[in-house]
Amino acid sequence: MAQRSIRSSRKGLPRARLLSDADEHVLLACGVDPASLPYLIPKLCHKNLLLEGVKLYAANILKQSMLSIGGDVAVHRHAVSGRVETSHCVIMGDLRHFRQLLEKLKLQPGLEPVAECIREQVFPLEGPLELDLQGIVHRWGKKPAIMGILNMTPDSFSDGGVWVDHAAAVRHALELVRQGADIIDVGGESSRPDARPVDENEEKSRVLSLIEELSSSIDAPISIDTTKAKVAEAALAAGASIINDITALTGDPDMPDLARETGCGVILMHMRGMPATMQHQTNYQDIVQEIHAYLDERIEACLMAGISPSSIIVDPGIGFGKDTAGNLAIIRHIAEFKSLGMPLLLGHSRKSFIGKILDTDPHQREEGTDAITAWATMHGVDMVRVHDVLHAVRLREVIRSVMEAA
Repeated sequence: MAQRSIRSSRKGLPRARLLSDADEHVLLACGVDPASLPYLIPKLCHKNLLLEGVKLYAANILKQSMLSIGGDVAVHRHAVSGRVETSHCVIMGDLRHFRQLLEKLKLQPGLEPVAECIREQVFPLEGPLELDLQGIVHRWGKKPAIMGILNMTPDSFSDGGVWVDHAAAVRHALELVRQGADIIDVGGESSRPDARPVDENEEKSRVLSLIEELSSSIDAPISIDTTKAKVAEAALAAGASIINDITALTGDPDMPDLARETGCGVILMHMRGMPATMQHQTNYQDIVQEIHAYLDERIEACLMAGISPSSIIVDPGIGFGKDTAGNLAIIRHIAEFKSLGMPLLLGHSRKSFIGKILDTDPHQREEGTDAITAWATMHGVDMVRVHDVLHAVRLREVIRSVMEAA
């Protein structure tokens, strides 16, 4: 049984309250001198930064530098003896410690890349979500931006067959935009577990006329959910401006060149195997680290291929080769993927892990979807991909209002 304090009388004792969050208003309420705020505010925010594969001399400099200013760095137990060549480091301190560390690193030749890495992670530039889509910069001030799902498929897990009629699909897309969708994601091939592949011509026949009509009817960008370069090329010609590729541009060798040449946006998603096999490969040593490393490699590959960094979005791939525990671990640590330096998308809507938690079918998973959308909003996710746009819009407005309250 948990230990519980026995309160009879606290007369004469101070009233205590452990703060879940603190800012300058808390300090001013204590009566502090406003002139002291620049010194005190950085102490309110503690950060733990993991750096992987740091050279030994750099790890020891980081350790000694942080210790000298009241912070600390966790390093490999053999770092001091020199029995290892590199060490992972966890740098621990408040914002004041990190600022002082950066000043100290200026005096250390050769550590400029380490200092820049620390600066990018601890003091990132904040602002609206911006994407360069075929030379046009789109900005969304309200985050997360909301991507509405429009599946032109007979076999998708949640809405298969619902929108295969062209007129119904157009009406639904217009309604999603009216409700507040920032992007419409059109798919012509199901990627649910065990889904059957669809040939290129059939996939085109499902999506192209819809994209062409929508592109002249709505201002919201359209993304094409496909792994085939020929389908993506035709969709871009019809009016789409984003490729949403569950293989992170690895499924078709022509996809990177297409993305570079057209300047379209690209969504890089993590998946093990393909839809027919992905749920047989759900074991990971460290799921967050492994997915983070994979997305980092795919970003680098895209940059090397000439794709603009301002056109890239990353997606950890909820449900794609992950079991329930893995999906929950990704969501629990979703903010860590922000360190990749690219806009972050979360596609959790009505997924099976929500059904397993709530013991419900796909059409009864909105509360679970909303709960994760709220978590994503609170932890800096830039975009959510959902079926119910109106739910997501309303939830975002309430959560952001709470977050921005004094």
